[in-house]
Amino acid sequence: MAAPRPDWEHHYDEPPKGRGGCFWTLILLVLVAGLVVGLLVAFPNAPGLGDQASGLGDETPRLVYLVALLAILIVSLGASFAESPGRTLRHIAIWVAIGSGIALLYAFRGEFGMARDRVVGNAMPAQGVASVTPTEKAVTLYAQGGHFFAEAEVEGKKVMFMVDTGASVIALSRDDARRLGITPAERDFNQPISTANGTTRGAPVTLGSVAIGPIDIRYVEAMVIEGEMQGSLLGMSFLNRLSGYQVTGDRLVLRQ
Repeated sequence: MAAPRPDWEHHYDEPPKGRGGCFWTLILLVLVAGLVVGLLVAFPNAPGLGDQASGLGDETPRLVYLVALLAILIVSLGASFAESPGRTLRHIAIWVAIGSGIALLYAFRGEFGMARDRVVGNAMPAQGVASVTPTEKAVTLYAQGGHFFAEAEVEGKKVMFMVDTGASVIALSRDDARRLGITPAERDFNQPISTANGTTRGAPVTLGSVAIGPIDIRYVEAMVIEGEMQGSLLGMSFLNRLSGYQVTGDRLVLRQ
């Protein structure tokens, strides 16, 4: 049986721990301190470095905070690199990739927003894509088969319209008018109306509210059409009450 090794042999077999990390930490602290001193010497009048005459000296606490944060970050990376260089480099690469992705999304946020609106608009073209700002409400509709359709809320009920700038007023089919609780008497159909199928008659009515998304127009003139219609038309009695509308390619933007 081999004799046990003396304690002093075990002591000298183990390498000293922590000295490498302390060494790199000290070096990095010296480098950060040198960087700060260099900035102070090179840019004595820079904002946040004591340029009180220009009124920018209030940035000094912020600069000190950023420098301290940078120092902590560099020291932490240095200590981690001294213990495990490979793992530290992998972590740095991951964070650089994440930061680059965030910067890319921010730089192209407009394009990504347009792509998102396009997807939503194609999925629900009649509902459109709404946007609201402190000064304006807008709805963007996307064409279907060369026409623009809008799902509106009329008197609290849903009605599908085809947008028609050639119609002077909102034209309701008798079916849609019936669903809204509007049932004109035969004598009320006293307005001659020219349509693609010929001449018919219409009964004038006033709709309490017509809303498309956030856009809400009150007391809108309309006409219930006596003859057969495939659907209702969103005419100029609604469109003229908007602050504006614009057709660009396959997009129609309504603004209030």
